[in-house]
Amino acid sequence: MSLALWKKAVSDSWLQLAVCSTLLVLFSWIFVWLMSLLKIGAWSSLLSLVPKVFQPLIDVPLADLATPTGQLSVLYVHVITMLVCVGWALGRGSDSISGEIDRGTMDLILSLPVRRVSVMAIPAVVATAGAAVLAGSVWVGTWLGVMTVQLHGDVSLRQLLPGAVNLFAMTFCLTGITTLFSSWSRDRWRTIWMTGGLFVVSMIIKMVARLWKAGAWLKYLSFLSAFQPQELILMETSTPSVALRYNGTLLGLGLICYLAAAIVFTRRDIPAAR
Repeated sequence: MSLALWKKAVSDSWLQLAVCSTLLVLFSWIFVWLMSLLKIGAWSSLLSLVPKVFQPLIDVPLADLATPTGQLSVLYVHVITMLVCVGWALGRGSDSISGEIDRGTMDLILSLPVRRVSVMAIPAVVATAGAAVLAGSVWVGTWLGVMTVQLHGDVSLRQLLPGAVNLFAMTFCLTGITTLFSSWSRDRWRTIWMTGGLFVVSMIIKMVARLWKAGAWLKYLSFLSAFQPQELILMETSTPSVALRYNGTLLGLGLICYLAAAIVFTRRDIPAAR
């Protein structure tokens, strides 16, 4: 029966993964091409227009962004990249439990000789593999762009890898949080709205913590404070220890949420579909 669960988990997610990964590869390639049209001097002038009051929102010094690698580091925090990765996390995390209950298929699945932990864990493994594919797609698209487009300077593709790892860790963490919400909910859309709201609130808290010096402690209330791909890409001297702290925080929080979701799901009653 475990094989059937694996097949179902892959069948439920492969189309979203194919579309999202293709979109990220193409978008990353186009982004590199667009950056090749923008000279470094023009890029530096554009960065100089950022008001000082908002500069704390940028993860790295503006001087570091005014390099070819700095230009490409924007990919890992770009709104398109974030929308795709957040969409994957919300979609996969909400579908694993509350989605099955909402469709009325959870009763059928649990009537089979399978453990509840397996019902939750197998989609989680597939979602984690998908998160790795999406983060890798951004890097692969960047690689294709660098190989086919003439940039105004050298770019170290190896230097971009920490950003991809941090993007994967954030996606994994958000998927775990979504799964935790999904474990006690019966409505998939409610799970999506609650987790999406938490993500937005976390972004706001992170922004306030950076702009308000007296409220710097607020960063500990937002899991997105550990999502710093540009810092990991451009600040090489601090990358080993900082990367361990950032990625360890995100991966650890995601694992805790998955464990909590497993406990809730194994103990709860499964309501009938509405």
